Amino acid sequence: MNYKLRFEDPKVVEETTLLNRINEQIVGLPNSNADLMFGIKWGAYEKLFTPAYWKVQYLMYTENDKFDIEYRFGDNIYEEVVACLLGGFGLKSEVGLAAFDRLRRKNLIRSGTKYEDIISCLEKPFELNGKKIRYRFPNQKSKYITQFLNRNDLDNIPLFDDIELRDWLLSINGIGPKTAAWVTRNYLNSENVAIIDIHIYRALLIMGLYKQSYSVQKDYVKLEHIFLKFCGELDVLPSRMDALIWLQMKQANRNVLKLINQ
Repeated sequence: MNYKLRFEDPKVVEETTLLNRINEQIVGLPNSNADLMFGIKWGAYEKLFTPAYWKVQYLMYTENDKFDIEYRFGDNIYEEVVACLLGGFGLKSEVGLAAFDRLRRKNLIRSGTKYEDIISCLEKPFELNGKKIRYRFPNQKSKYITQFLNRNDLDNIPLFDDIELRDWLLSINGIGPKTAAWVTRNYLNSENVAIIDIHIYRALLIMGLYKQSYSVQKDYVKLEHIFLKFCGELDVLPSRMDALIWLQMKQANRNVLKLINQ
């Protein structure tokens, strides 16, 4: 995944007013020993990665009136599906976005595109931060994208119901529950699905809401349900909480692994 967060420069925000608004809400948080769900406590908001910590992080961002998140990668559903197909497990988000940008610039994300044209683009190295990097799975992803863009039901994609869209996306080769949720959340701004990737998984594992035995591949529906319930208990929008957790956990990757292995 990759997120583009936009919010007003903190130097421009009236800090006293903003802090007062946040402090008023912090005072109203449940006691750190209060149960959140499944016997898990709220914890102290000043302690990293507790439920209370995430609630306060959410408040800090969303209390800023200029806070916004860009979810969509593409201008239409075809582009959104292809962008998400190019990302995912084992692929750096920067490389996936570079591959998506190249296909879009060459006008290849359209109905009837040929496999040879897709793979020709993905096999060529990408230059990122002064380094030449190759896309890891050009053959496999080219097949998935070609199959998708040559389906005979592309004019009947259910774009007005998030759950129907998610279910339809699962019929695409190469798309599993996480990618289907990812496309659905991005395209329809859905709050009824959740994108459980490794960063979200680790965050809820640290809080005790997930167990080490849970698998993102095998237990996705259960993990999604727990995350959505967690957001409900915190009274936050799942899409925004997902983005905030993803960003912070990605940036704190090494320290996160130490916490999990304690």
